[in-house]
Amino acid sequence: MARGGWLKSRLLRRSRSAYNSGNFRSSLRRSRTYSLIFNDPSFLDISARSALRLKRFALASSVYRKARNQGWVLRDHHENQFRAEFNSGNWLEAYLVSSADLSHDGNSRREMAVEKISKLTESERVQIIQKISESNTIGEDLAKLLPWKPKKIELGNQPESFYLLSNEKLQIDRYKRELSRIRGSTTFRLGSLVSASFNHPFRLLSLPFTVPALFTRIIREKLGHVERVNVESYPIDTRMGENRDSIVFFPTNGVGFGHFTRLLAVANKIQKANPEVEVVFFTTMPTLHILSDFGFPSYHVSGRYRYKEMDPNVWNSICEEMLNMVFSLHRPKAFVFDGAFPYRGMLNAINSQEDSMLKVWLRRGAIRPGSRNIPVDSINHFHAIIRPGDSVGIDSEDELDHGVSLVRCNPILLMDSDEMEKHGTLKKRLGIPAEALLCYVQLGAGKINDIDSELSIVLEALSKHPQVYSVVGESMLGERISSEFEQVRVLRDYPNSRYFGDFDFAVMAGGYNSFHEAIQASLPTICLPNMKTGRDDQLARTSVAEEAGCMVVIKDKNRKIIQAAVDRIVETEVRDMMRNNFQLLQRENGANQVAEWILSQALSD
Repeated sequence: MARGGWLKSRLLRRSRSAYNSGNFRSSLRRSRTYSLIFNDPSFLDISARSALRLKRFALASSVYRKARNQGWVLRDHHENQFRAEFNSGNWLEAYLVSSADLSHDGNSRREMAVEKISKLTESERVQIIQKISESNTIGEDLAKLLPWKPKKIELGNQPESFYLLSNEKLQIDRYKRELSRIRGSTTFRLGSLVSASFNHPFRLLSLPFTVPALFTRIIREKLGHVERVNVESYPIDTRMGENRDSIVFFPTNGVGFGHFTRLLAVANKIQKANPEVEVVFFTTMPTLHILSDFGFPSYHVSGRYRYKEMDPNVWNSICEEMLNMVFSLHRPKAFVFDGAFPYRGMLNAINSQEDSMLKVWLRRGAIRPGSRNIPVDSINHFHAIIRPGDSVGIDSEDELDHGVSLVRCNPILLMDSDEMEKHGTLKKRLGIPAEALLCYVQLGAGKINDIDSELSIVLEALSKHPQVYSVVGESMLGERISSEFEQVRVLRDYPNSRYFGDFDFAVMAGGYNSFHEAIQASLPTICLPNMKTGRDDQLARTSVAEEAGCMVVIKDKNRKIIQAAVDRIVETEVRDMMRNNFQLLQRENGANQVAEWILSQALSD
C-alpha cells in the first residue's frame, strides 16, 4: 500500500510538472494513462484542464462528465465544464451545468446557453427542452422558446411551475387510454358476455336473449339515449405537483363565431381581472390568429367535416388524444366548453382528469323545440352548467334532472360600449361620405349576386334609397364577397360589432351574438331570423325585441315585405323611437359575471 501511494504521488508530480511547464500534450497523455490505473480525481482534473488548454473540448466534456458521474467536483468544475460543453456545441449539457451554478457567473453562462438554443430550429429547441424537463424545472428563459408561448412560467420548485412530460410518460398515458377504449368497444363487451356464459354453463341458455339485449344497449348508447357502461378511467398522472393557475377553453365551430366569441369574451375578462392566470384555447375554429392577437396560446383540431368520410370514432380518438396532451402539459385548474353537442372524445378526456379540475359547460339558451338531444350522460361529466341569459326564458330541465350545479348570468358580449371604435372610424376606413346613412347587413351564408337570395333582395331594397350605404359583414369562415352595387362595401373583420357606433341601422339574422350586440349598441334592426339552424331558436329570440319595439322581425321574406321594412326604418323618427326602446332589454355584460364565478371557484385558495 505504501509503495502504491509513493508511486501515485510521484506520477502525479510528473503530470503536474508537465502541465505547469506548458507541455499540455504530455500532461494530458500522462494523466489519462495514470487515471486508468489509480482512478483518482486529481489525474482527471489535470486531464480535463490539459484538454481545455489544447482546445480539445469534446474530450474535456467527457472527462468532466465522468467526474460528475463518480461524484467528484474538480477544480473550477462548473466554469470549465461549461466552457467545454459550450465550445463542443453541447447546448443541453451547457444549460444544465450553468443552471447548477447559482452564482452570478452561472446566470451569465446560462444566458449564453439559452441564446445558442434560441438559434436552433423549432424541432431541435423542443427536443432539448423536453430533455431538460425530465429532470429540471423549465425556467421562463427556456419556456419562451417553445412554439406554444406559455403565458407565465415560474422558476424553482413552486407548485405552479411549468413542466413538459417525457415521451415515455406520454406513451404510458396513451396506452392507458387505448386500453379504456378497448374495454368499452362492442367486440370486447360481446366477447366478455360469451366467455362468461361458457364459464357458467347455465348462462348459455340465455345467450339468444342477452346478445340482442347487448346490441340494443350499445345502439342506444351511441344514440345518446342511455348512459355508456362504466369503463375504468385512468387519470393523467400529475407527477410534477398540483394543478397550475391555468384555464383551458374549448369553443366548437358552429355555423359562425357564436361559441368562440362567448368564450373569448370570458377569457378576456379573466385575463383583465387576474393577468397571472394562464388562458389556453383548444378549438376546432381555424381563426387562431385572433387568439394570437389577444395573447392566448392555442391548439387546433380540425372539425370532423374537414376530413373526407372520417369515422366519428376515429375523430373522437384524435380529439381525446390531443386534449389529454393539453391537459398533461398545462395541468389546468378549470376547463370550460362552449358548444351545442358534447363530443365523446372530449367527454372521455375530461373524465380522465381528477376532480381538482373544475369542468364547466357554457350552454347557450333559446334551444329550438325538437332539436337533436344530447347524450344523456354528457351533463354528468361537468361540475356546473352556465346558462347565459337570452331574451326568452331558458329551459333548465336537463340540468335539474342530473343534479348538476346551474349558474345563470346575463347575455355574454365580447365588447363593452367603451371598447367600441370612435364614431366615424368605419366611414373613413371604407371611404363613405360622413353625411350618408349607414346600414350593416349580416345574413349568414347568402350569395350577394344571387338575385333570389335574401342578401341580394335586401341590398336591392336598400339601393332604392340613394342616401344609404350598405356594409356587408363578411365572415372569416365563409367565402369572399364581391358586389356589383355601387353603394355597397364589404367588411371582413373581427368583431364587426366594434363599429356598431357608426351604423344608423342594421339588417341581420337573429343569432345570439349579433342580436345581443345590437341591443347593447341600441342599433335599430330589421331581423330576418334563420329558421334552419340546428338548435338555435332565432325566431323566439328576435320576437321579444319586436314586442319591445326596438326591432322589426320578418318571417315571410319576400321582396315586398323587405322593401316596406327598409322604407320605414330609413325614417329618422322611426329609428329614434326604436333606440329609446332598447333600454328595456339592455343588461350588464354577463362575461364579467362568468369570469368572476370561474376565478372564485377554480382559483380561490
